[in-house]
Amino acid sequence: MELNEIVKNIKEEPKLFIRFHAKWCGVCKLIAPFVTKMKDDERFQDVKFIDVDVDDYKEVKQAFKIDNLPYFAAFRDGQLIEEFNTSKKDKLEETLEKVVA
Repeated sequence: MELNEIVKNIKEEPKLFIRFHAKWCGVCKLIAPFVTKMKDDERFQDVKFIDVDVDDYKEVKQAFKIDNLPYFAAFRDGQLIEEFNTSKKDKLEETLEKVVA
């Protein structure tokens, strides 16, 4: 997803969660099934999830100043709630709960 599409989603989606990853990233691969599980969790059914491979969209990586993967950004009503890199599942779930609060 290109940067302008991400910006459009940030402005238009009331609840948004973005996962930045790369094909070569081992931790990204390990956390991916958990993110998929969260997408299917009915608590988060109103959240739009976006996955961005930063190797395919380097301008996105630069715009978000991503230097570690996996990297996540959570938005509500166009406002950044939190952005971070982690491999901790509880941090992801805690952040998603803030998005739907």
